Amino acid sequence: MTPELQEKLLIRLFSSLEYTEQFVEDFTQFIDTGLLALEHYDALPVKPINVANYAEVKKDAELWHLKVKPNFLGMKQGMLEALEKARQGDFSYVMADAGNFRSLSKDMDGIREAFMDYIEPELKHHYFELWKKTDYRATNIYLTFMDFWKPGQPLKESITGPIDERWLLKHFQPGEQP
Repeated sequence: MTPELQEKLLIRLFSSLEYTEQFVEDFTQFIDTGLLALEHYDALPVKPINVANYAEVKKDAELWHLKVKPNFLGMKQGMLEALEKARQGDFSYVMADAGNFRSLSKDMDGIREAFMDYIEPELKHHYFELWKKTDYRATNIYLTFMDFWKPGQPLKESITGPIDERWLLKHFQPGEQP
């Protein structure tokens, strides 16, 4: 498959309903995992009051309750509504939510996840893995719908994340060949 064809197929993939549905699934799992992590921290019978950074841990948990949780729940609801719009052919809401996700790290500036150091390590790991995967998908969707890709950029997995070639093969049009 030529790089030009591969790039064309990637753009088709990133603008597909199938890719959008996977983005929404990853996005909602990311949010649910973050909120579950907060619940697990809240349920600790003994808080880590003897650790040197307990003030930071306590502050982060409080900020998550005050700011992150309501924001996450709103983002999740908006994302589910955006998916319904996409299923009707309007991807503008998904594009906007992808842009919002890309700026999430800026929105959480000063709010950390220090409390996650005291819950199950697998849950914390899963949260950050979902963040990374969702961020790749959000970037791919945003750059595709905004037509911001530079030539050759979609071929760089450092930007797009890993791509399953089986997804690409689904986006061939009649007359195209690998």
